[in-house]
Amino acid sequence: MTHVVIRCDASSGGGIGHLVRAISVADAAREAGHTVSLAGLIESPLALELVADAGLALVAAPSDLGVLAAEQGATIVHVDNYDIGSEAVAQTRRAGALLSSMEDGAFGRRRADVVIDSTIRAELGDRPDDDSGEVLLGIAYAPMRAQVRAARSARAGEQRRVGDAADVLIVMGGTDAVGATALVASVCRDADGVGALTVIAPAERWNEVRAQAGDGVDLIEPSPEFLARAARADLVVSAAGTTSWELACIGVPSMLVAVVENQRAGYEAALAEGVAQGLGTLDEIRAHPQQAVTRVEAAVAALREGRSWGDVGTALVDGRGAERIVAAWSETLERRMSERGQEIAARPAAADDALLLLRWRNDPVTRAMSRNPSAIGWQDHFNWYQRVLADASRELYVVESGAVPLGTVRFDALTAVEWEVSITLAPEVRGHGLARSILRAGEAEFAVAHPGVAIVAAILPDNIASQKLFQGAGYVVDPQRKDGDFDLLVRLS
Repeated sequence: MTHVVIRCDASSGGGIGHLVRAISVADAAREAGHTVSLAGLIESPLALELVADAGLALVAAPSDLGVLAAEQGATIVHVDNYDIGSEAVAQTRRAGALLSSMEDGAFGRRRADVVIDSTIRAELGDRPDDDSGEVLLGIAYAPMRAQVRAARSARAGEQRRVGDAADVLIVMGGTDAVGATALVASVCRDADGVGALTVIAPAERWNEVRAQAGDGVDLIEPSPEFLARAARADLVVSAAGTTSWELACIGVPSMLVAVVENQRAGYEAALAEGVAQGLGTLDEIRAHPQQAVTRVEAAVAALREGRSWGDVGTALVDGRGAERIVAAWSETLERRMSERGQEIAARPAAADDALLLLRWRNDPVTRAMSRNPSAIGWQDHFNWYQRVLADASRELYVVESGAVPLGTVRFDALTAVEWEVSITLAPEVRGHGLARSILRAGEAEFAVAHPGVAIVAAILPDNIASQKLFQGAGYVVDPQRKDGDFDLLVRLS
């Protein structure tokens, strides 16, 4: 088990599509045994509700992703934010963390250990080789929340028949950041064959909708229940962002609007694949509203005649994209481990190791077994680390195998003839059977500088793994000695 931190924003002006994807990835990560926290600016009421419902801890988001990884003890940093620059991978690697990065064509493109572009037909493009690691392209990697899969199952069990008046649902994103809802609602209201018209929009947009579409519109605040409502609709008119792929997965027929430029490629690909029909770009609808009305009428007529395109979406989008992303993380970490050399050796810790050691120290599993289980901030750690490197009564080693760092072993002088040892494994090393070799390498390096001293280890009584590690290395429990809640194991040199 390792810790994952997801870097994502959801502001009132930027919408919640990135957050929806991030929550989907977080769910899959937790199902795979990881722990997850979310770092970013989460502002809109719906975004805050989604985060709370997902049970995600919201943490501070320093600009340096290496500091973020170290402060959160995260082995994996997953970025779903197009504003973060190309320096991201260098930052995370300073902390020894893996960078996973969502992009949408050229939007958000950056070098990373795992790159994901879940736009339909992305695999047919010509993404330049930027020395990224695993590159996952195409709609198979579209992250879907559990609620989407539940709505898919609910709709699959229903027999659908569209009557003379179709039930139409409109959703232009959780925040309707560009103010598209009222225009689209007026288009649908003017279209023959549209019956019940439901609009999901923030309350501050409702007066605009009524002014353009009249009072016969059912207005609803955005909420996580939207997906269940969408599964019951005859037709959903949606912005061509994350929601469009959720609708495809559910199997509900949709018409898409490209409301911003970074939705255009996905919009065009969805229409080309037959996943959705198109209402146009927002500028096109503004310029030619009657043309848009005609398109809605044609779509409703097709549905009344039994010509639905919903099954095309369910065939292409199976809802398992987030699981594939998380599996790619594990495969990438395993490849890193396979690159280690035959020998395991310790070296004195250097100034450049500060972020790496903080990440290991702040790992949730490591903290649970520490004297101080609280997470340590970067500045406090940096100040402490400088003192340790200059302190003759402390020895700090990084243990490596080839170029792969495995852990750290520290020795603190208790008396002139007795030192205390502590060991921290890199979270990604756990489960590979290397703990004893890491401890042995640290002891060997320490013995060169301090021959003949006794070494003690303070271990929590319920930390069975550490008890076995140290006893297997020749330490014995001294029943006469305890360190608070910690038992003391002693090894005489």
